[in-house]
Amino acid sequence: MPADDADVFEADLPLVRREFPWAVRVGCVAAGAFAVVMPLWELGGALWPLNLLTPFFAIIIGGAGYVGAQFMRAGLSGWGDVWTYPRDEIHVQRREWGRHTTTRLSTANVATVEVRRSEDADHDDAPWQVVIVPKSTVSGLAAIAGAGGVFDAGRFGSEAYAERVRRALVGHLGL
Repeated sequence: MPADDADVFEADLPLVRREFPWAVRVGCVAAGAFAVVMPLWELGGALWPLNLLTPFFAIIIGGAGYVGAQFMRAGLSGWGDVWTYPRDEIHVQRREWGRHTTTRLSTANVATVEVRRSEDADHDDAPWQVVIVPKSTVSGLAAIAGAGGVFDAGRFGSEAYAERVRRALVGHLGL
């Protein structure tokens, strides 16, 4: 394990490394292609010659095509992010569509670090979320942050540990 990873564990700073695994990506592309091709294959004959039911089948085929295209887009994007912790900053390095970007979070653009309870049923085993909220005066930072306009530092099983992570992030940033 690299030394910077060990430092993260010792300081309660979250080790954030999210990637979309290649096997899931391939599955998304395959499912998307299936969702586009199969309705067109099975229902395409109902589109021509034009008749009273043509719009009905066109909506079904169009909807399936849209869903399939979204699956293929997700599979091809290659999304991932990694957080690193240089002195008094957090670097959020993102990869998507072959582009690499780095967002620097510091006292200049971070409003607060919060612990939030998630009511999402998908996260019953880890309902506590630590988020970094950007200042509203920093143009565009909330737009690139993620869902809800915040940077997600992770989900945790206990409120006490989530609070330890929040304090570690606040201390690291010097807020």
